[in-house]
Amino acid sequence: MTSLLLRVPDTLGKGWKRNWDLRKKSSRPFIPLAEKMSGVVVEGDRVKGVFCHSVNHPSCLSMLSSYRKLLLSAYGPKGCSVLISNAVGREALVSSSSEIVKELSFAHPTTKYINALISAQNSSCGLNGLYTGLLCVGLLEEALKCEEEMSHPIVSYVSEWIISQFIEQLDQFPSQVVMELDIEEMDQVVSFVKTIIGAKSSLGLTKSEASDLSINIVRAFLKSIPSEYMHNGFGHVSIATQEEGPSSPGAIFEGLLYRNPDISLNRVEEIGALGEIRVLLFTVALSYIEETTSVAWGGPGTKEDNFGSLVLASLMSVLKKRNISIIANQKPVHPVLKFELERTGCLVLERLGTSATESLIRVSGCRSVSNLSNLPGELNDAVLGILTSTQNVVLNNKNYILLNNSEGCVSTLLLPTISSPSILPTLKETTKSCLAALRMAVVDRRIVCGGGCLEAWAATTVTHLITTNAQLLTQLAGASPYHIFKVGNIFVRTLMELALYLSGGSSNRFDWSVDTVFHHLWHTPSHLLKNGDVSSTALPANPPQHCVCGLVTQEVLRYKHNGWWKPVEFQLSDHLPTFPSQQKGNDQKSGKCKSSLEVSCSKESESEAESLGQCTEDSLEACGNSSDEDVDSLEKTPHSLEEEIDSLEGKLESFDIEEYDSLEDILDRYARPRDDGEECKVPEAKLEEHVSGALYDSFAAKFNATRLALEGFTQLLHIGQCIFDK
Repeated sequence: MTSLLLRVPDTLGKGWKRNWDLRKKSSRPFIPLAEKMSGVVVEGDRVKGVFCHSVNHPSCLSMLSSYRKLLLSAYGPKGCSVLISNAVGREALVSSSSEIVKELSFAHPTTKYINALISAQNSSCGLNGLYTGLLCVGLLEEALKCEEEMSHPIVSYVSEWIISQFIEQLDQFPSQVVMELDIEEMDQVVSFVKTIIGAKSSLGLTKSEASDLSINIVRAFLKSIPSEYMHNGFGHVSIATQEEGPSSPGAIFEGLLYRNPDISLNRVEEIGALGEIRVLLFTVALSYIEETTSVAWGGPGTKEDNFGSLVLASLMSVLKKRNISIIANQKPVHPVLKFELERTGCLVLERLGTSATESLIRVSGCRSVSNLSNLPGELNDAVLGILTSTQNVVLNNKNYILLNNSEGCVSTLLLPTISSPSILPTLKETTKSCLAALRMAVVDRRIVCGGGCLEAWAATTVTHLITTNAQLLTQLAGASPYHIFKVGNIFVRTLMELALYLSGGSSNRFDWSVDTVFHHLWHTPSHLLKNGDVSSTALPANPPQHCVCGLVTQEVLRYKHNGWWKPVEFQLSDHLPTFPSQQKGNDQKSGKCKSSLEVSCSKESESEAESLGQCTEDSLEACGNSSDEDVDSLEKTPHSLEEEIDSLEGKLESFDIEEYDSLEDILDRYARPRDDGEECKVPEAKLEEHVSGALYDSFAAKFNATRLALEGFTQLLHIGQCIFDK
């Protein structure tokens, strides 16, 4: 019996770290639960201090599944809050990707990599962080399972081909899912913001509260937009919260709203009457702290007394010299310093915090003092801020001060009072996401359909890419059609599952459908689906009026594009489709022109085999026999040509030749097949104008999130082993 002591690295949090005494009782040792969660496999001949394991091990798949479930629990309208208890005993209620990454200490290299992608998405766009993580880990988990049946090069090659083709199509702003945002249309802009707020059910807001908050966010954003071009871009929106008290709605103010219970109302009015108010800002505490303060001490007193005397003398000198009325500090100010400064008539604002400090810099144009080692020199060189007004504001029986500059382009959004204080961080983060989305929408002017319709379109697009290029992929990848479809299922299944989670409804595929024109997601009754038993033109008593996002109506789909519905699919068909060369020949023979969208719809709706390509690996012999039939059909070709010539002569006799310029016109009109490059006259599917209550998302943010997730998946797919340094 061999005894082995190992340290299992933490994968989902510090609380999982333990030492386990494993006793090998057989050739297949028992793997404890903690090891399954971490995915660690310790080799007997490992390098000392280093833990290695393969990503193809079942324990790694188990870890990825647990990580995906963690992210999925806070995703979409059905998402909820997650209670995290970390190793230090602190509990936190989180419901966003940034909070999850902040509260948990991940140790597994793959989860760290995905968390870096999430953080990059949140930092650059401010939203869709969970989408980035879920798309990446979902594809990775499905790909690792797929490698159990085929070699890694096939999975890697086909996946990279799909990603390159899909990104290329999405980058062309497909009209089925992308439209322009009309900034002047307030209803459309409010709907855009309301979609982001509605995706967080953990906020617990009613429809009326969500609508009011959306309107306030849009109003605050518009107030922050400068009347003229600014070198630093947009203005700034400061987000403030109300203290505990009676429930009250939110409000909007021009300028910075600051709350301090020690504010003197009379002094605020006196300073506000000055006209031009000069502000000195500190980002370092004006109190003695042994660890952080570096000042040349002198005198017989204590260091704290000497610190106060030195700082106070320097401040008094600069107050008179530079005519400063307000001293603000991001951190605390010593009570003695505050008392002495206020005696001179100066207004002291302390404990601003990071957000309010940034807002004060934006509204006044000041630069902060962050070093006290040479305080007299720092104060002489400090860049002061300018304010034009200070006002007293009373809200919910609490006193506030409103600091404003007529050219500052700063507004304050006071969030409404909520019942649960633990939800406040999520509410602030969601509000910041809305503001970030508005900034991107103003610059990019493009929005994309939300509610899961984009993901449903993406899954259908991948299906179309695979089915129309299956023959090419089998040749390039050197794989069987079965393997090509198996890799395609990785993307189709992951995207369609995300679509249903975003829609917020049932995950039963029979409760959902996808239209054949726009490929949007519909919650459609089963008797609207086109099949052999029910006519596609039959309407129920109460049919759905629009898709999940609301941008495609039933009238446009049925009567303008002659479309129908079909059940959602989580995997591709096991049968090869009609290859493009065969389909082209059929179209030329029939003389009809079809768009790529119509070809895709017709292929998906036809259940009977119409080509030689509709076969699987199990029916290769049948395909071989069908080639003999092709030879027979070729022998019959001259006879069929003679029949076509006879029919053509009959058509020529029935028309008046004088009505045409030449015989070539007649031949071109009735005999020449349409070239594949000619423009097809079938109208392109395009989203209509704004529909009231539609669900939108930022195209710039969603495209960046998709690109990050797919690129991260490509990198992680090439990893063979993960290393843990002890």
